[in-house]
Amino acid sequence: MRFSKNLSLLVLVTIGVILSIYRITNVNTREISWDVLGYYLPLPAIFIYSDPMLTKTDWLKKINDEKKLTGTLYMVSTTDKGEPMYFFLFGMAFFYFPFFCIGHIFALFSGIADGFSLPYQYALVIGGIMFTLIGLFYLRKNLKYFFSEGITAIVMLILVFSTNYIHHLTLKNLEPVNVLFMLVNIVLWYTIKWHEQQKLKFLIITGVGISLMALIKPSEIIILLIPVLWNLHSGESFKEKIHLILDKKRQLFITIIICLLLAIPQLLYWLVKTGFPIYDSYKNPGIGLDFLSPHIVNVLFSYRKGWLLYTPVMVFSLIGFYFLYKSNKKIFFALFAYFILSFYIISSWSEWWYGAGFSNRPLITVYPVLAISLGYFLVNIGKKGTIVKSVFLTFVLFLTFLNQFQWWQLKNYVLDPYHTTKGYYWATFLRTTVRMEDKKFLLINRDFNGKMSFDNPNEYRLSMMQELTFEDKRNGDGIVRDENGNNFYRLSQDQEFALTRQFMYSELTKKDHLWAVVSFNVRYPEKNEDPLPCLVTTMEHKGKSYGYAGFEIKPDSIQSQWVKCRFEYLTPEIRNVKDDLKIYIWKRGKESFDIDNFKVEIFEKISN
Repeated sequence: MRFSKNLSLLVLVTIGVILSIYRITNVNTREISWDVLGYYLPLPAIFIYSDPMLTKTDWLKKINDEKKLTGTLYMVSTTDKGEPMYFFLFGMAFFYFPFFCIGHIFALFSGIADGFSLPYQYALVIGGIMFTLIGLFYLRKNLKYFFSEGITAIVMLILVFSTNYIHHLTLKNLEPVNVLFMLVNIVLWYTIKWHEQQKLKFLIITGVGISLMALIKPSEIIILLIPVLWNLHSGESFKEKIHLILDKKRQLFITIIICLLLAIPQLLYWLVKTGFPIYDSYKNPGIGLDFLSPHIVNVLFSYRKGWLLYTPVMVFSLIGFYFLYKSNKKIFFALFAYFILSFYIISSWSEWWYGAGFSNRPLITVYPVLAISLGYFLVNIGKKGTIVKSVFLTFVLFLTFLNQFQWWQLKNYVLDPYHTTKGYYWATFLRTTVRMEDKKFLLINRDFNGKMSFDNPNEYRLSMMQELTFEDKRNGDGIVRDENGNNFYRLSQDQEFALTRQFMYSELTKKDHLWAVVSFNVRYPEKNEDPLPCLVTTMEHKGKSYGYAGFEIKPDSIQSQWVKCRFEYLTPEIRNVKDDLKIYIWKRGKESFDIDNFKVEIFEKISN
C-alpha cells in the first residue's frame, strides 16, 4: 500500500539517477559549440575577454580555431552599421551564469581560465542536469494534481524513455529546450496554485517564468495563453476571469514591473548597441518564420525529422486532447491553444528540421502540456477491458524499444542526423550498420565550411544553360570588338557589377538542391594592382542574400591574355521555392578588364 502511494516518487528518483549518471559519464570536449556557444557567448565576453558589448571577435575566432567549436560564427550577428553583436538573447546566459562561475573558479586553479576548458564544460553539464531534475520534479507535481500515482508514473516513464526527450535532456542538456521544458512545468504549476489561492508569490513566479522563456526564445511568450485562458470554458467563466483580474490588478502590476526589470539587461544592450530598445538580431535571410508557409506535414511525418515518425507514441497525447476536453473543459482551452499555436510557430520556421536533433526538438517544450493530455488518454484506457489494456501496453513497449533503438542509431551515425530520406530510413531500419550502397539515398551533404566541389556530375542532368558569347551584339553597352572581329564584354572603370543573371528557383528544378556551374574567359590588363574581382553566386529571399559565395577570380596568370575560369556552386537549403538564384561579376577595383564566353549551367539531381 505504501509502495503504491510513493510509486511516482520512486519513478522520479529512478529516472533522475539514470539520466544523471548517463549524462555525467558522457561529457565531450565540445559541449560549448554551435548554438550553445551562441547562448553562452556573453559570459566569457563579459567576464574573461573584457568585451561585454562584443565589439570585436578576434578572441572568439582564435578560440574557435583552437577548439573547433563551430563551422561558421553564425552566432555573431551584426548591427545596421555592420558591427558585431550577439545573435541570441541573454536568457540562457542567465541560467548558465552560476555554473560558469563555478567552472571559472576551478579553471583559475588549473590555469586554463579561457571560458571553454573542461572545468566550464563539466560545470555547465551539472547545471543542465539540475534543470532536468527540477523539470521532472514539477512535471510530477502537475501530473499528480490531475491523476493517480499510477497514471503519473506511467506518463513520466513514457515521456522520458519513449520519446526524443531522452536525447535532448541528456546528451544535449545544454540546449534551450531543457530549460524551456523546466519553465513550462513551473508556469503550469504556479498557474494552478495562483488560481486556487491568488497569492502574490505564485503570480510573480508565473510571470518570471514567462519572462525568462521569452528571453530565451521570443516566440515562447505565447506561454501567456496558459494563465490567461486557465479556467475559461464558458461565458460565465469569462466574466469571472475579468473580475479576478480587476480584483488582483495590484498583483498584476507588481508582477509586470518585476518582469520588465528582468528584461532590462537585454533592452539596454540593444539600446546601446543599436540605438533601439528592441532589435531583431536574427539576421539570416535563409532562416526565419514564414507564417503563411508552415511545414506541417514535414514536421509530423517527414523521414528527415518527422515528429510522429520518430516519436510515434505522442499520437496518444494528441488523441488525449479529446478526453481532456470531455473530462476537464476548465483547462482544455488553455492547454490546447498553447499547444496548437506552439506547433504552428514551430512548423513555420523555415529550417523545420532544426539541425541535428532527434525527431522534432522544439516540440519537447510543449511536452508538459502533452503529458497532461496523455494522462487523460491513459485514464480512458484504464477503463477498458484486459485485452485492450494488454494490446496497448504491448504496443507502447514496442514503440519504446523503437525509440531507444533509433536513438542508439543516431548516436552511432547509423541514422543520419541531417540527411535521412525515406529510402535511407528503410534501408537502415533496425540495422546496426550502414552499407555503402545505402548512402546513395541520403540528402546531399553541405560542408559547414562552405566548400563546394561538383564531383559526381554523372548523377545529374543539365536542366538549363545560358551562354553569352557577345558575338550577336554590336559595339556599345560594354561590347568591344578586337582586331580579329571577335566581340567580348569590357567592364568600365566606374562599373561595379556586371553580367547579372537571375532565375527563380522553382523554374530551374523541383528538387531540394541544384548545382550551378559558371565558366568564362577573363583577361586583365598587363599591370593590375586592384583587388581581384569576384564571381558572386547567391540565393535571394525578398531581396536579401543567403547562401552567399564570392569566388575570387584568380587565374594562374593575370597577364594580358585570355584565361579560362570555372566555378561551382551548390545551393543552400532553400527557404522558399520562389527565391531567386542570382549570379553576377563584382568588380572591386577601378581597372577595367574583359570577359568572354560567359556561361551558366544548371544541373539537377537525377531521381533514384
